[in-house]
Amino acid sequence: MDWADLPGDLLTTVSALLAVPGRICLRAVCRAWRAAIKEEEAAAMPSPWVIIPRTGGFSDSFTVLSAPTMNFFQWTPPGGVRARCVGSNGSWLAIVTAVDVETVAMSLVNPLTDARVELPLITTTMYSRCLFNPDPSHVEWGMNSLVQKVAFSPSPTAQDYTAAYVSNATTELLCARAGTDGWHLLAEIPSGDCMNFIKQDLDVAYHDGKFYYMVTSGQVWVADMTAPSPSPVPLAVLEPPLPTMVYLERGFHLAFSGDGALHVVWSLNDGHGCTMAQTCPDMLLTRYDPASGFFSPWTTPLTSMGGWAFFIGDRNQSMSVPVDGSTATWLRPDYVYFTNTPLSELYAFGRRGLWAFDLVTGRIGWPRGENEILEKQLESELDVHWDKSLWLMPSFT
Repeated sequence: MDWADLPGDLLTTVSALLAVPGRICLRAVCRAWRAAIKEEEAAAMPSPWVIIPRTGGFSDSFTVLSAPTMNFFQWTPPGGVRARCVGSNGSWLAIVTAVDVETVAMSLVNPLTDARVELPLITTTMYSRCLFNPDPSHVEWGMNSLVQKVAFSPSPTAQDYTAAYVSNATTELLCARAGTDGWHLLAEIPSGDCMNFIKQDLDVAYHDGKFYYMVTSGQVWVADMTAPSPSPVPLAVLEPPLPTMVYLERGFHLAFSGDGALHVVWSLNDGHGCTMAQTCPDMLLTRYDPASGFFSPWTTPLTSMGGWAFFIGDRNQSMSVPVDGSTATWLRPDYVYFTNTPLSELYAFGRRGLWAFDLVTGRIGWPRGENEILEKQLESELDVHWDKSLWLMPSFT
């Protein structure tokens, strides 16, 4: 039968009974079905979305929150497994699950369609006791060391994918491609490079067929995955903003803007990152200029991203989206939105959730203002771990 000819009122009734992912899928079937769904329902979950785990360690469910509207629904990973989100690209999430005390499975999943691509297994003995520890904080610590972050190519399939992850346990960057067997060492970070700094975070990002990775010392490397035998080459070195500055707990996030330019969002974690005699901003943005081979100076932080906004989450995950400043939503261009723990002790009292950094003024605050009722209600009702969240741009591909 011609399903497109179903009565509009019947389609509307069916849509009202569906959870948000099913409703979105229903509207995507054909024009007649799309027209039968009310506009306000279609606009209830605009992107970008925040994926927030209910518990630490491996979580059995996640809150999927629309940042522009603050509407949300609950998502359970395929098969109902307890999982941990470790990266995203477009509409896809990278999740890890514990198979046994020495094996970790990694998958790429689309939470809208439940499409899934299995990546090679990871074998570990160093953190095996943490994987099934009843204390989520032990699992969190072990997995954060084993898989710091995952980056991968967009719209992956079982026949066509490229993925890489950085591990703090061994300070290695490992990669896997469709048609190859297991994970292969792409780069080994010299131990001395990390040992000179307290925070040993590593970051990796995928863009246009290449993996970019960076360590706390400010060294950025790039590996072209289209080459038969990819080998990282140095790209640039970011110098400290002040000659006497030490990095300590300062975090960094690699991000690409709409024109493909590489940026680094620097954040001052837990009130550290400078010597006692120096004052450094809580957050700043620098841009890499391929023509000169240098990042923009620390002394003149960027104040514009040309109509784009950055979104950063836990484990150094980041993404950029175009934002129309004339729309009614509070999302604005030239802002950095983030959901990790407040960046300094000045912001750490009484508030979690979504924060915004204004590049023009350099100020950090809540996007909707101090008296917004909705944020306070969500903060009290949602049993989630905001500081372990990732961002997502939902689509069917």
